[in-house]
Amino acid sequence: MTEAIRLYWGRFGHVSVLNVASDFVTHAHVEAHLIIWLEGTAGEMTIGRETVRLGPRTAAGINSFQPHSHVLSQNGTPGLFLAFYIDPDWARRRRDLPSSAPLFSRAAIALEPWLHQAAASLLDHLTDNESVDDVANYEIERFIDSVLDAADASAPQEARGRINTVQDFRVRKAIQLMKANVCERISFDDVARAVGLSRPHFFALFKEQTNLTPNVYWNTLRMEEAVRQLQWSREPLISVACNLGFTTQGNFSRFFRDHVGVPPTLYREAARAMA
Repeated sequence: MTEAIRLYWGRFGHVSVLNVASDFVTHAHVEAHLIIWLEGTAGEMTIGRETVRLGPRTAAGINSFQPHSHVLSQNGTPGLFLAFYIDPDWARRRRDLPSSAPLFSRAAIALEPWLHQAAASLLDHLTDNESVDDVANYEIERFIDSVLDAADASAPQEARGRINTVQDFRVRKAIQLMKANVCERISFDDVARAVGLSRPHFFALFKEQTNLTPNVYWNTLRMEEAVRQLQWSREPLISVACNLGFTTQGNFSRFFRDHVGVPPTLYREAARAMA
């Protein structure tokens, strides 16, 4: 199995060039997510309740905290992807959208041939440069704008600009507790009691309000913290694992690879190469 990653940061967030054959478990990101297939195995994504088969005419758009998974080839053949992690506030300001409005109303984004070719050209530009300079940052932002335009063009009119918010105060309180204790082990029984609900009622209400189970939401927060520590901390991997409540480094490595597609050691090497 081939696994490789390169990372590039800019005003928009960051983009990774990912060559991987590992499946991704159901997970979510704090950022909005845009997946462009380039070559090799494309696989099939499940995004919310929608199934998207990536290819030269189809990209995937995933909103902040939207659950998704990706099943690739069973024969070990890797696929090459551009994966954009987009700061949703940056994109909303750029497109004059209200706060909390989703960027994508549908997961499948139809790509014109020129747009897929632009992705390949962008890959060539990134591969030839070790960092994102002003020119590269401009090209990435222009490409993201073009894909968001394509997403808007195929979206139902009534779905555009629709705002997603968590209304129930008990779910908002639970999210605050999770964020405040992201580096601790968590008991969802304790969280449910803290917000005045039984465990079954808490799980049902949380899923109704966020479209995520508490477990997946919690793992999203832990992944965000794991990425932050891998990028900026010099602590050994076992310390990062313990900081996030994992009992062994192996458990943390499996968790990270299931969510990102590469082991944390490779991710840290790529992050340091771009520093």
